[in-house]
Amino acid sequence: MSTTTIEAVHKTVLVDFAPAEAFELFTGGIATWWPVGTHSYGGDEVTDVVFEAQAGGRVYEVTAAGEQDWARVRSVDRPHGFVLDWLIGDAAGTEVEVRFTPEGAGSRVELEHRGFGASDPRERYASGWDVVPAPYVAR
Repeated sequence: MSTTTIEAVHKTVLVDFAPAEAFELFTGGIATWWPVGTHSYGGDEVTDVVFEAQAGGRVYEVTAAGEQDWARVRSVDRPHGFVLDWLIGDAAGTEVEVRFTPEGAGSRVELEHRGFGASDPRERYASGWDVVPAPYVAR
């Protein structure tokens, strides 16, 4: 019996912040840049996005109806990166890792979304991870 390995999604952006600042904006400042109108459960009803940046923490959105989990924080290596257990929809059970490394006067931010199975929406996430970091980079 053979198994098929689905290629991970890899995205890289450059930001004008040192790794510690880039890490903090991505995690603690996620509500200021994440495009909830198009990339959330609640859309325009989202009032907050919370990233609890410690092992065992949660990443979730808040609406008037309550909270909806996006991920569980598997590990954090501040300010170098973190790993999440992704919980959203048909990609639940996949893993997202984000790494922050110095690049000139700023930082290289590398995202890897991995662990897709044959029925997972890898291509949808490949295009989604093009959209999500744009407002982050613009900050």
